[in-house]
This record gives sequence, structure tokens and C-alpha cells, in this order.
Amino acid sequence: MSPWSMAISVRLWKGCLSSHYSLIECAMTKTIRVLLPLDSQDEQTFGLALAYTEKIATTAGVLDVILLTHTRAQLDGTGLSHFLGPAASKALTKGKTVNLAWGGKLRGETMKTMRYQARSSVVIAYYANESLLDFLDGLHGIAGVVAVPWVPGEADGWAARWNTHIHGQEKQPPKVLIDDPIVVQALETLTTIINLSTGLGHPRDKQMANEILRILRAKGHNDPSGTIKSWAISHNWSPSAASDLEALAKKVWSLKSKPSLSGFHDPEGRYERWKAGS
Repeated sequence: MSPWSMAISVRLWKGCLSSHYSLIECAMTKTIRVLLPLDSQDEQTFGLALAYTEKIATTAGVLDVILLTHTRAQLDGTGLSHFLGPAASKALTKGKTVNLAWGGKLRGETMKTMRYQARSSVVIAYYANESLLDFLDGLHGIAGVVAVPWVPGEADGWAARWNTHIHGQEKQPPKVLIDDPIVVQALETLTTIINLSTGLGHPRDKQMANEILRILRAKGHNDPSGTIKSWAISHNWSPSAASDLEALAKKVWSLKSKPSLSGFHDPEGRYERWKAGS
């Protein structure tokens, strides 16, 4: 082992992994996602994160592990640095790789430093919040994500978005993010006609989204902005584009009165097609 080796044993925590959880089954969905809704300042939580990471890495056949935090400073002088130990904490802070007992290679990254090198790796998102998890959703080729939120409940939207395995809970059927079939049909139509690589960045695509949302609002449908971002990300929108769609939905449904459709092309025909396809 190198001078920066960290022999972290996770055997004590492996028995705590949910017996109802099949990583092989989840691997079929490409990226394996796990949420630990536990105290991030508890050493056992970090041990569980490592245990899940090893299991995901073994299932996916990868060795690279990334400890993702908001800043490198969180690897030094925090509860996380205590869990790592002084040698490993110092190594990660300096950008060095640390050896894990099962053969994995651990390195520390932040949102500013981690890009394409995340491919074929398992990411431990420690002190995770919405921005950190949105960032990960915008990357491709990640084998797995183990999220430990900073604040309880902060990763619940992300968990629902991907039907994430939640430690200590039975595997649940996928949650319906938007339960209005006409709204879903309209959003699916929008998804097929805009350029997903630019989202709503092009004026024509933003206008199309605006028209579709205004038609739905005028027809009396409920505001979908609470889950529209997660729906969009799960349908291949980038997190930033999905956030733009969420903001536009909030704007449309905040109007004091139903919007006029007089300037739109065939709003009634479009709406009837959404109804027929729902």
C-alpha cells in the first residue's frame, strides 16, 4: 500500500444493509442510487455509505470512488475528516488518491473540479443538497451515487425522481411524479419537439414551452411546478433546463387570471390531441 493508504473496514456495517435491496436489479437502470437519510455527523452513517459504495462498485465492476463535497475544506476539520482519519483526510485535501481495503481507489472532488472523470465511478455525495444532486444528474456514465444529505429531507425530491433505494425502507414502486395524464402527454410532446441539448435556451423552444403551459393553465389543470423539474430530468432534460421549465411553470400558474390563447396556433386542436393521447 502507498503511504496514503486507508484501510477502512466496512464489515461492521455490511450487516446493516437492507436485505430487501437488490443492487443487481437496480443495475439494470444504469446508475444505482442510494439515499442514507441519517445523521451525517454520525460515524456509522459514513461507514454505511462506504459499505453501499463497495457493494455498488462490485456489482458494476468499477474501482473508482469519488467523495464529493461542496468544498475541499469539508475534508479537513469536520466530522467527515474525523471519520476519514488524519492521513486520508490530508491526502484527499491535497488531491491524492486513497486506497480502500477492498481495492477501491478513493479521491475527493467538488462541483468545480469534477467533470468527465466521474465516468465509471461510484460517487459518495456527502452533505448532499439539491444543487449537489442536480449537478450529479447532469453527468453521464456514473455507476452509482450514495447520497448523505446535510439536512434531513433535502434529498427527498431526488429520491422520488429516480425511485432511489432508501436505506432502512422496503423497495417501493416508482412514484408518479405528475398524475395528470393530459399534462404528462403535453410535456412528452414538448420533450419530443425541443432541442434537449439547449433546453429552453432557444427563444422558439421557450415560446413553445410557454404556450403549452399556458394552454394547460387555461384549461384548468393544477400547477405541476412542484414535481415538473424531477419529471423533466427523468425524461432526459438537463438539470438546468429542467429548472428553467420549473420556473416557467411557476410563472404561468402565478397569473391572477387564466391566460388568453388567442395568439396561439390551434390551441384547441393541440389540447384535444393531448387528451386523445393520454
